[in-house]
Amino acid sequence: MKKIVFFTLFLIVQSHSVLANDLRGFLQNCAWGTISGATVGFVSLVFTDRPSDSWSNVAKGASLGLYAGIGYGLYQLNKEAKTEGQSDFAIVPQIQEGRIEGLQFISNLWTF
Repeated sequence: MKKIVFFTLFLIVQSHSVLANDLRGFLQNCAWGTISGATVGFVSLVFTDRPSDSWSNVAKGASLGLYAGIGYGLYQLNKEAKTEGQSDFAIVPQIQEGRIEGLQFISNLWTF
């Protein structure tokens, strides 16, 4: 139960207001994750001794796929928000006493 509460609070903190197109893309990522996970769960029935007793694999796969879709959707939302106003790198001149002393290279490796 504590893990569910922590995960829910994490998602609330990481989310931000989005436009309708961004929400559509996020929901598509969640749907494709769920479908992919359910497919993997269904395929796993082939490798079990008693497939008729292992239908819960499909539900487990769909659940894990949904979580993966949520994670990837949040990553996409944050990635797109970064590219709208910020660049990946910048070269800034270092000026002292009216002269350029050198250049500073600034790079964003991961931004959330």
